[in-house]
Amino acid sequence: MPPKPYGQDALPEGRAASGRTFHDAHDGDQQRKPRAGAAPPRRWSFMLEDLPALARRALNDVNKGYVARLALATGAGAAGAYGAYLLLARSQENLPLARRWSLFSRPVPIVLLEKDREEGSDMFIYRFALPHSYDYAGYEPVSSVQVSTTDARGLSGLTRWYTPISHPQARGFISFAIKECDPGRMSSRLRMLEPGDQLYLGRWMKEFSYKEHLARGARDLGLVCTTAGASVALQLMQVIDQDRQDPTRLRVLYCHHTAKGIPFKKDYFDRLQQRNEGRIAVAYDVLSLAKQTAADGFDLGVNTFLGNLDPDAIATAMPPPAVLVPAEGGERVARRPYVLVCGPQSMLSYLCGRVSPLGNWTYWQGWPYRYTGMLRDLGYERQQVYKFGVSTHFLAMR
Repeated sequence: MPPKPYGQDALPEGRAASGRTFHDAHDGDQQRKPRAGAAPPRRWSFMLEDLPALARRALNDVNKGYVARLALATGAGAAGAYGAYLLLARSQENLPLARRWSLFSRPVPIVLLEKDREEGSDMFIYRFALPHSYDYAGYEPVSSVQVSTTDARGLSGLTRWYTPISHPQARGFISFAIKECDPGRMSSRLRMLEPGDQLYLGRWMKEFSYKEHLARGARDLGLVCTTAGASVALQLMQVIDQDRQDPTRLRVLYCHHTAKGIPFKKDYFDRLQQRNEGRIAVAYDVLSLAKQTAADGFDLGVNTFLGNLDPDAIATAMPPPAVLVPAEGGERVARRPYVLVCGPQSMLSYLCGRVSPLGNWTYWQGWPYRYTGMLRDLGYERQQVYKFGVSTHFLAMR
């Protein structure tokens, strides 16, 4: 039997010799596999690469694909609509307040500057600052605006329509003449206002079109109003006073219970009449003279009428149903001036008839048979009499 190689007898049985020597034993460490550890976190770039595949899989899923597609379309439409709203709202910030599209414009915050009470009356004049010194209302006479309060001092917010008395081109401020009613929901909120408090202006509404009056060419314009309608008179006076080229001759018949303490007479009516002699005339119908005489500006039978409103007072204070105005070629043509009426329904019922009962979504003045009262008896046609307070609906456009 031949001899065994060196070290062959040291190997265990059943294991063949590898041919390596003792000195080569450490080479096996290099062939040993590393122990498996925790997998490193995936990078965001890898996850983003998988998003398109995940989105396609969700949209094409048999069970949830329809819901996913519907949700995607709804979200995209909502995002697009909101983006368009923001663009439209921002594009209107440089427009005058009354010319902004109310559906796509934010409410305008106004800050109270001062609050003055008319002596001897319940009328207050509120002057508010606009957001910027260059802002202005820019309305077309005669217009009103929604004024909204905020939730403050334990009272909820409320919205009412008011007619501004400041000129439409007045920069940086806007003024209102508001009667304090007790009890009154809006009056209770306005009563607590202090300088620095904030309100909001909303949608504007153009009621009577002053351009139609100018286009008619009658020059004369009549207005019968009470204290509640004094804002309409003041707005028209401000417009006529600031435009010396305006040929309008405004005649106002102001109804009040007494000749003493008539709101706005001293600070507004008398001053504007003196500055616009022949262009603005104000007469008063009162139930009591309260010891007022011609020295106080009350000339009975001329600019002051005693007792309930009657046809004689209207015929004297208002323009006639038809007037002659010069035309081309030296001829004179007949024109029918407008007569505006702003007051409570009890006054309208016997003066020209109540407003239309069909709702507030149109400026329609009512059926012809509903036009009744003293104005009709004096010869004024239905088309030349305008009743305020007909519409406050957002679909009513003029």
